[in-house]
Amino acid sequence: MIVTGARLVPVRSRRRTGSISVHVIVLLDTDEGLVGFGEMSDLDCYRMHLPDLEALEIAVLHVMVGFDPARHGELHRRLHALMPSYLRSSVAYPPFSLASQLAAALDMACYDLAGKQLGAPVSALLGGTSRERLEMAYPLFPAGSSDDVPRVLDAVAELVGLGISRFRYYVGVDCDADEELLDALVSRFEGAVELKGLDFQGRFYWKDALAHYERLRPYGVELIESVSWREDLEGMAEVRRRAGAAVSEHVSSYAQAMRLIRADAVDVFNVMHNSAGLWGASRLLAIADAAGLKSLLGTTQELAIGTAAVAHLGASAAELHYAGDAVGPLLYLDDVVGSGVRFDGLTLEVPTGPGLGVSIDEELLEQARGSLVEWERPAHLEGYLGQ
Repeated sequence: MIVTGARLVPVRSRRRTGSISVHVIVLLDTDEGLVGFGEMSDLDCYRMHLPDLEALEIAVLHVMVGFDPARHGELHRRLHALMPSYLRSSVAYPPFSLASQLAAALDMACYDLAGKQLGAPVSALLGGTSRERLEMAYPLFPAGSSDDVPRVLDAVAELVGLGISRFRYYVGVDCDADEELLDALVSRFEGAVELKGLDFQGRFYWKDALAHYERLRPYGVELIESVSWREDLEGMAEVRRRAGAAVSEHVSSYAQAMRLIRADAVDVFNVMHNSAGLWGASRLLAIADAAGLKSLLGTTQELAIGTAAVAHLGASAAELHYAGDAVGPLLYLDDVVGSGVRFDGLTLEVPTGPGLGVSIDEELLEQARGSLVEWERPAHLEGYLGQ
C-alpha cells in the first residue's frame, strides 16, 4: 500500500465554554482505497503564525505520495530532514509546535492506515493492549475574579450531572478567587468532586507558585503542574523539594526529558502525542519508565480522531500512573466523527475497530469546515490560558 494523495481540511468546533477551537483534519488516500485520518488539534494558540494550508498541502503531498504508511520510523526520518527540531529539542508553552503537530497528524494517519490494512487496532501496532479503558480528568477553567465563582460552580454542577466529577484546575489568574472557588467546591459538592491537579501553566516564578500552592494545599490535589517558567529547572526542583506534592511537567522532546531528569525537577512526565505522534510519544513514555518516573497522558483537547489516538497510546503504555486529560469529545459541541469514541463518565473506552477505530462523517466534516482565524473574536489564549 502506498499513499497517493493528501487533503488538509480546516475545521472549527465550539466548546461548552462558548469559545471556538480550530483544527486541521488530515486525510491520506492510498492505492488500495483506504483513507487514513489524522488531526492537528486546537491550533488557536498559533494565531500569529498559522500555516498557509494550500502551501502546506503541497508540502505534505511532496513528502507522502508514494510512501508506505507502515514504515513509521522512516516517516519520522523524512520529517526530521525537513523539520529537524520536533521531538529532539524542547519548546516553550504550548508544549508542542506546528512542526510537531504536523508530524503527529501524519504519524496518526499512517498508523490508522497500517491498522486498517492489517485489520488490527493501532494499539496492537504499538505493542499490544494493556488496558481497555483510560481514566481522564476534565479541565476546569479559572475564575478571573470573585464575580466568576458562581458561574464556575454552576458549570461544575452541570458537569457533575453528566457524570463528570474529576477535574484539573488552571490556577493563578486571581489567587484570591482560586481559594474562594476551591473552598466553595468542597462545601457545595461534599466529596462528590475530585481535584486531580492544579495547573500553573508555567506562568509563575517558582516562589510565587509555591506560595500560591501553600494557600490551596488544604483542598487536596494529586499533583501540581508547570510550577515555574519552563526553562527554570532549578525552580521546579525547589518546588518539588518543598511542596510535598507530585510535580508534573509537559515533556515534548528528548532534550527536555534529559534536562528534567538531570535536574531532579519532576515526578511525572506529562506526555502528549501532539509533540511527536504516537511513535515519538511512546519513546518519551519509555524514557520516563527508564528514569523511574511516573507518567500521564496530556492533551491540547483533541477532536475524536486525536482522542482515539490518545486512547490507543494509553492502551499500549506499560505504565500510566494518573488520570489523563484528553476529553475533547466531552468538551466540544461539534466534531467530524460519527462514531468510534465513547466515554462512560470520564472513562475513555479504547476503540476496537481496525486502525484508530473511528470514521469521519463527510457531512459533519463539511459542516465544521471553516477558516482557522477570525480576528474579531478573542484569541483562545487571550487574557488567560485554557478558556
